[in-house]
Amino acid sequence: MLKKENFTEEHIRDLQSASHRDPLLLERSVYAFGLLEAITRVGMPFIFKGGTCLMLLLERPMRLSTDIDIIVAPGTDLNTFIEEAGKIFPFVSVEEQVRKGKNNIEKRHFKFVYESPVMERSIYILLDVLFEDAKYKRLIAKPIKNELILTDGEDLTVQIPSVESILGDKLTAFAPHTTGILLNSNKDMEIIKQLYDVMTLIEVAEDFTEVRETYYSLVQDEIAYRGLDIGPGDALRDTYNAAVSIASRGKVSKEDYVSYLQGLRDVRSHIYVENFSAEEASKRVPVVMYLVACLLKNVPFEKDIDSAAYLGAGFISDELKALKSLRKVAPAGYACAVKADRLLNE
Repeated sequence: MLKKENFTEEHIRDLQSASHRDPLLLERSVYAFGLLEAITRVGMPFIFKGGTCLMLLLERPMRLSTDIDIIVAPGTDLNTFIEEAGKIFPFVSVEEQVRKGKNNIEKRHFKFVYESPVMERSIYILLDVLFEDAKYKRLIAKPIKNELILTDGEDLTVQIPSVESILGDKLTAFAPHTTGILLNSNKDMEIIKQLYDVMTLIEVAEDFTEVRETYYSLVQDEIAYRGLDIGPGDALRDTYNAAVSIASRGKVSKEDYVSYLQGLRDVRSHIYVENFSAEEASKRVPVVMYLVACLLKNVPFEKDIDSAAYLGAGFISDELKALKSLRKVAPAGYACAVKADRLLNE
């Protein structure tokens, strides 16, 4: 279980010294796990999803995330659970944040308030609750434990989607004209958070059949929620086009890239383990192009690619010629782009 020392300025400053990251972001990430443990302690039945769950799922936290997103079965009575969780240290109160939804998704939102040791004022952690039957292919149990938080005694565990299942979910969220967080909605950084998570998860995923099955299950719901007259292939093409724009650093889809670039700049403070940049994103994002091409063409995703075998290859698609500079600076990215191009155009 989490130790009370987690919720002290000393602990947050220790994390700041080690990571050179914003102390308030670090604090809110730690307190988010306080909220996760609180709703677990009161026996609330839920599945933990979203960006914060990756901080437990992966070997170490890669991106700081400060909200708790959960799924509960339709008809679940939350009120008693919420009331009891709000009484657990470090929280001092809880209130519901009523929002008017723009689609048919049933959600509730709760602010869990605490007294910030860093800012010396009241701050809240948001709990987002989605009411639906989970469609992840596989769930696993994970202890509430990582390098940001101090624990002792028995660790509490939560149910979260597997790496492959959450990757399928995150792919639906990185589709900025269709099923994902939309462009021109003042959420540039949120779009790039989804991209960063997708790239991170691809590195550790193993069963890409599970990724495919989860994606096709979830994307149909996202399309229906939004009342879109499209199919899964259109959403995948949207993801592909966004990846191409970022790989080309705006030579393709220049207007969209203005938003992507702003998101790439803003997200840097949220990346815990590395100095992420637009240049780094352009080198790594072709793996997303390749995965999407595999999903579109229903072919296996090859994780280990001999980059040298593709250095002499050119592109079939004219727009991908804007990616030719990757040949020198990112051979692995170039190889992924070539493979994606061949799958979609040969």
